[in-house]
Amino acid sequence: MAANLRNNAFFSSLMLLLLIDSSYAITSSEMSGICDKTLNPSFCLKFLNPKFATPNLEALAKTTIDSTQSRAKQTLKRLQSIIDGGVDPRSKLAYRSCVDEYESAIGNLEEAYEHLASGDGMGMNMKVSAALDGADSCLDDVKRLRSVDASVVNNSKAIKNICGIALVISNMLPRRT
Repeated sequence: MAANLRNNAFFSSLMLLLLIDSSYAITSSEMSGICDKTLNPSFCLKFLNPKFATPNLEALAKTTIDSTQSRAKQTLKRLQSIIDGGVDPRSKLAYRSCVDEYESAIGNLEEAYEHLASGDGMGMNMKVSAALDGADSCLDDVKRLRSVDASVVNNSKAIKNICGIALVISNMLPRRT
């Protein structure tokens, strides 16, 4: 009898938590609203829709930071591989500049996690914005080269787009005062 009461209390508590959690879920119209505020809404919709059913804003923010950081790390490895493989001095200089930008971007994304975890949407926004600037600076550096590695360009553009999604989400998060 006591076990049944504990089980019922447990299941009742679990159901309450699920109800509370689902009340904070993002609807598809809210996802469309997020994407409408980005510079590349079609990229945003493709990025969000297949991966997310109805996450809350914090989970969505974390996922965008995760994805951005993963691509930044991939790009950093690719840049280092290009440099190690031997390129002309002008290209090497541009790619080394990109390495610096991506090392900084990865650090900024780590700090964005910390701000998100502490409930500081504005702090997250600043760090994600800095990561976006790093990808943008890298694109500026390599676009002048005769031969540009397509994966560096494509990942940098994707990082800019995903950061744009994270920035919109960060503006929707509560602000710490």
